[in-house]
Amino acid sequence: MLRTLADGLRAATLRAPRGHALPGSAGAFVALVVVYLVTSLLIDALDSARPWRLVRAGVVSVLADCLLTYAAGWLLAQLARCRELATGVATTLLAATVMVALVVHWPLRHLTALLQQHGHELAAVLPALAGRFWWLLVLLVLAHWLMPLRIGRSMFGALLAFAVSGAAWWWLPSAALVDTRIVATPAQPDAAPALPAPVSAPQPVTDEPDFDPEQVMYAQAALLDAELARLAPRTPGRINLYVVAFAGDAGEDVFHNEVEYVRTLFEQRFDAAGHVVVLQNNPRTLERAPLASWTSLHASLQAIAQRADPAQDIVLLYLTSHGSDDHELLVQMDPLPLVQLHPEDVADAFRTQPALRWRVVIVNACYSGGFIEALRDDSTLVMTSARRDRTSFGCGSDADITWFGKALLVDALNRTTSLPEAFALARDWVAQREAAAPAADGTVEHSEPQLATSPSIEARLARWSAALPPRPPVEFKPAARR
Repeated sequence: MLRTLADGLRAATLRAPRGHALPGSAGAFVALVVVYLVTSLLIDALDSARPWRLVRAGVVSVLADCLLTYAAGWLLAQLARCRELATGVATTLLAATVMVALVVHWPLRHLTALLQQHGHELAAVLPALAGRFWWLLVLLVLAHWLMPLRIGRSMFGALLAFAVSGAAWWWLPSAALVDTRIVATPAQPDAAPALPAPVSAPQPVTDEPDFDPEQVMYAQAALLDAELARLAPRTPGRINLYVVAFAGDAGEDVFHNEVEYVRTLFEQRFDAAGHVVVLQNNPRTLERAPLASWTSLHASLQAIAQRADPAQDIVLLYLTSHGSDDHELLVQMDPLPLVQLHPEDVADAFRTQPALRWRVVIVNACYSGGFIEALRDDSTLVMTSARRDRTSFGCGSDADITWFGKALLVDALNRTTSLPEAFALARDWVAQREAAAPAADGTVEHSEPQLATSPSIEARLARWSAALPPRPPVEFKPAARR
């Protein structure tokens, strides 16, 4: 095994292996699969804060990678006309996979995080591309080792093996083996700026609740089951959109209004009838709607994953609540003990459902730009109402809908079915409204909504949008104020 791993290290550093794994056996390959699992487990554990939790989808990702690696090794052996060495070639290739993950991809992952931390979002894409290109070079080295006198065939074999074992991961879902579950108490928001009703300034709940907390908790399982049972089967022959709307704070009706309008808007205008789940914390909906909690969010995504076509369908998650400057989304239905929502929690909920490949996440809260780093990838569009260090505006007991909610949902998405175009319209509308409402000292504070996207998810959204039937605008009707 050590000699096989040494061969893998030689290949990972672009040197020809010595052939210690040849002719190879199924047992050696399986043993190396275990080594790959352990190595991946240690890498992800070192990159995750405690307490650690094993992500079952990550095990599936590693095993799928091993299967594709075996297929790539088998193809190289066939092209080299040494079919009896197919398992040995695949074992060498898997050893190279382990070493590339350790000495190439792991450092590049840290480089990506460092670039994102310093705001270099475009440059952060380059390490991922470099990792893919390096794997292609490794395959070229291995193919030339197997077919030293057949340059054309070895290049073709390397490209074919790359298409199977490397390029496939641009389309296949992947997940980490280890993640962390962060549980914290609600952070106290900073003092509100002079602009009207910042979303990060919730009003404290001081009155005794007019409901029985125990009965509310007891009823949650039935309410959530009923909500998820209303999910209709997917419509064959087209891209289906599934929507989960999450209103975290029970203190103000503005969030209740938004998620109810999300349901109406996407069912009536975006052909998502029967595919919308609404989770909300609000006194007026305790008897008919499931609470917005991490548990209900996770269960909702799981239910959608069981119905959706991972190759085709899109899931849209709309989160609206107060946000703190440490990027915590307020989840409260006092006095119920609800867990606050962090960017890593949302990312974890998606990672445990790899069938949900195509994703749109909209976070409407102060400092919501802090969710981008944890959520962005090639198949996800992330839209936030504010920069990671800025507040957003428009909530409060006198408000019907937040400024960003009105700009995006009521105005922009009633004019266009393109989500990137709707974001651009909403961003401009919010900037104009903020400029027209300066603070008491005359200064203007802009929330600067953010968008993280990729050509892959935009192409998927464009196909979905192009197939939508024409529908009229949907009127926004807020609930009567308490």
